[in-house]
Amino acid sequence: MKAAVFKKRDQMAVIDVPDPVAGVGEVVLKVHNCGICGSDLHAVQYGIGMAPDTVMGHEFCGEIYSLGTDVNGYRVGDRVTSLPYMACGVCTWCQRDDAMHCSKLRSLGLGQLPGAYAEFVACSSASLLKLPANVSSRAGALVEPLSVGLHGVNQSSIEPGMGVVVMGAGPIGLSTLIWAKAKGASAVVVSELAPGRTELAMKLGASAVVNPTKEDPAETVRAITGRPPEVVFECIGVKSTLGAAIGMVARHGQVIVIGVCMESDSIYPLSCVMKEVQINFALAYTRGEFQETIDALSNGTIDATPMITDVINVEEVPAMFLELKRPGTRAKVMVEFPH
Repeated sequence: MKAAVFKKRDQMAVIDVPDPVAGVGEVVLKVHNCGICGSDLHAVQYGIGMAPDTVMGHEFCGEIYSLGTDVNGYRVGDRVTSLPYMACGVCTWCQRDDAMHCSKLRSLGLGQLPGAYAEFVACSSASLLKLPANVSSRAGALVEPLSVGLHGVNQSSIEPGMGVVVMGAGPIGLSTLIWAKAKGASAVVVSELAPGRTELAMKLGASAVVNPTKEDPAETVRAITGRPPEVVFECIGVKSTLGAAIGMVARHGQVIVIGVCMESDSIYPLSCVMKEVQINFALAYTRGEFQETIDALSNGTIDATPMITDVINVEEVPAMFLELKRPGTRAKVMVEFPH
């Protein structure tokens, strides 16, 4: 089968790899869609120990093509999405629906197990969730990034009527915007530099989008609600953005860090002390949040399809990875396979 693989730092390629075979408790999916994630871009940029010819891709959905032994509750042809890992299922973390901390966790698409920039991918049946008929396959591949935003919002103290700032209008920032609105925030101000993403954030329900080099997002929230932002979501993950978030948030406010900064950073603790700021870091999601996302897509609570700005085939993945290194207006790029 054709698959997009990591070759070396800053280089992807499309090669032929063997079709996967479903092991015990596993299924093989015929991939419909797989999104390109910022984590994928970081992984290729920095290498992070991935071996050459690693099949990448972890935001995906598809239909069950074959089943291994000891698989119950699923059949060939079922359309599903999957948590992008295989976990032990029995440890304390797994029992708490927090399998991202399982010591035996093996992730798909980032070096441990083959991912879904491929025609087929093997998954644990324990990681699968069925997609309702009214949730498209493109939307199904958005469940993973949407669940990242949901997890960050669920970590927050957000309440109806609050004003918040979302820093960054990339896919995770947009996901956070969607969920902050869905959870009742009365003002969601997005901080973003790229004009194209500004338009997209407004389409997805932002109260305002400001260029932080020209306007103060916190003052924009104050103009709408009469108060500084009670919660600031840091969804950029570059040096200095955490400090900027601390500077914006209200006294006794909360900063939720969802962006993944890959270098050392510094803050002024006194700024946090004087305002008694609470800082929380959010990692990934739970199975319950995957299901909450699927339910919200199905019942119309959220609509995330405007996030998809590009649809490409697997042959175009290496060139798109190079393109996404440059500043631009793209949000979610979707790799689509014939189905």
